[in-house]
Amino acid sequence: MLFAGRFILLCTIVLATTGASTLTQHDLLAKMRTINGGLYNMHIVSTSEHVIDGVTAQAVTEASGLRFVVRECSGELCIGNYFDGSRLFQFNFNGTLLPPRDQPVRYLRALRILAMLSFLDPQFGAGGGDITDGGAAAFDGVRCRRLLVSSPGAEPFAAYIDPRTALVAGAKGLEEDWTIRFSDYRHVAAFALPFAIDYNGAPLERYSSRTIVAAPLNAPHGLTPSFHATPTPGMALDPTSVSPLGTCKIAGVEARCLIDTGNSGLSMSLQLVEKLNLHPIGMLPIAGLGSYSTEVVRAGPLEIGNADFGDANYFVLSDAERYGYDLVVGADVLADTPVTIDYQRHLLTFGDSDPVSQSNMLPVHFEKFIPVVNVTLDGKPAQLAVDTGDESNINLAYAYYLKHSDLFSITSTAPVGGVGGLSVEDLGELPEIRLGGITAQNQPIGTTRTLQGTADGHLGAAFLSKFKAIVLDYPREQLYLAPL
Repeated sequence: MLFAGRFILLCTIVLATTGASTLTQHDLLAKMRTINGGLYNMHIVSTSEHVIDGVTAQAVTEASGLRFVVRECSGELCIGNYFDGSRLFQFNFNGTLLPPRDQPVRYLRALRILAMLSFLDPQFGAGGGDITDGGAAAFDGVRCRRLLVSSPGAEPFAAYIDPRTALVAGAKGLEEDWTIRFSDYRHVAAFALPFAIDYNGAPLERYSSRTIVAAPLNAPHGLTPSFHATPTPGMALDPTSVSPLGTCKIAGVEARCLIDTGNSGLSMSLQLVEKLNLHPIGMLPIAGLGSYSTEVVRAGPLEIGNADFGDANYFVLSDAERYGYDLVVGADVLADTPVTIDYQRHLLTFGDSDPVSQSNMLPVHFEKFIPVVNVTLDGKPAQLAVDTGDESNINLAYAYYLKHSDLFSITSTAPVGGVGGLSVEDLGELPEIRLGGITAQNQPIGTTRTLQGTADGHLGAAFLSKFKAIVLDYPREQLYLAPL
């Protein structure tokens, strides 16, 4: 299995000198350490280019031990993945880190051990690692020496050493069916690193440069809020809106601000861009009911209720103002600290609260930086995005509805609008929905015909606003619901 291929295969293996096939395993490992000992402690930076949707983007890969970070950059804007040795995270163009649901950790740890020669570390065995001589074996038409490598929490693999060069020719997974081939070795500082990597016979990576740097590898990090020295009550919410809508400030200018958990980052209306006299720093695609490419601007600082956030990148929305807001605030301001939406008091505050004693807790996972919870719709399991920016009650993705059209009968239709387009929502009534220990009956439900949606649909603002309060805790991957 390959997960986000070019993001994962980093600085790969170099091993010993010629004659390795005639050496004992002990002597072979000793020669490997003579040539590449300490690689597992190095910080390696590699660059390559990829064409994505017809646009050339530069990829910068940093690796150190079991950790790696890969950035795909177009000009100043970079997105990518970060692996901390235990979990994989995605990050957006503001550096916001959130873990995707699929976590092939055993595979990733194996690749990191392979890539950085961690099995040559004298402490490898002390940590439960093991290396076994697998004898002679053919690899890519060459008779190689095979080493079987295993470590706790990692998929075992076989590394194949070419006896003619004493370099690793490639590797194979022993649980999953994958094969990696390394070639075009070049000297980089005191090491020899491959500049070409193939996966299952197809080109995967062609590095243009690889260097060893002294600075430590730093993980990406998004916006960190600072809280006012004198406590403020938070951002007052418009009582006439089911979505959390209030007034915030950006660059000292007041703006209508929508807190949208269905937004993967930050967005700004074209009118506000012009008012702040901002200039684009790049372009990226954006999607909602429709999709289009739009400019990205940098602005700030941002003040929301009791929290301040620094400068950040914003998508420019050409159609936001007609919906009654200038800023759409999503994952970038929610990822680092809990947020409480108090529907009874019409107030939004950032920071830790104590909702456990009065609330039901649901675990969340993230898809495209959006929180998703497991629910049961009239007995059928579903995964719904928690979307405070969707004014619906329960809004199913059309593909999910087509598979489960017996969930409700369509009794009416209504036009709906969103980022990038207009659509039609088919409406009806759902007999029952269950979320953790909560059961709600006879709930309005719909499906938007052009909604691709996150997961199987959305738990919208109309549903969430029926609670006394909700607490979204992205850092702990939890949602609290406080019933009235």
